Amino acid sequence: MPLHLKSQDAKERRRPQPGGGSGSMGVKKVYGNECSLMVAVRPPGYHSRPHYHASDQIVYVLEGENWWFIDGAAYRCEKGDFLRIPANKIQWDWNRSGADCTVVEAHAPPMIGGVSGDGAFALFHEGEARRVAEPPTNIYVEHDFESVERKYGLR
Repeated sequence: MPLHLKSQDAKERRRPQPGGGSGSMGVKKVYGNECSLMVAVRPPGYHSRPHYHASDQIVYVLEGENWWFIDGAAYRCEKGDFLRIPANKIQWDWNRSGADCTVVEAHAPPMIGGVSGDGAFALFHEGEARRVAEPPTNIYVEHDFESVERKYGLR
């Protein structure tokens, strides 16, 4: 297992939304003991389900725009914007634009539990111990997301 990975060797996987969400995003993800880093492409119309996880999340928008919702507040993020989603806060996002939105997401601790870790590449030196204990995963919840989106004139 190397500490370095060439972009062409990081296989993108399509990650469909579990029941209730719409669209799928293309994901490349790497991780170490303390954090994970994901590059995700959300196509037009992509809408995740309300969820939370035990990881602190920081988002950086490389291209396009996307809406993120955190505990009833909405944030329209464009190219060059940063956003932090605190751990254990209900969140979801929606690409309402007509173009892909490409983001980089950092998660600490690493978001590699359950399907979140499918296809993730471990960046560990040969012989280095993995110390990722009980990695977080998305926990989907029932939430009246449509009323929040209406509050911001998005429905």
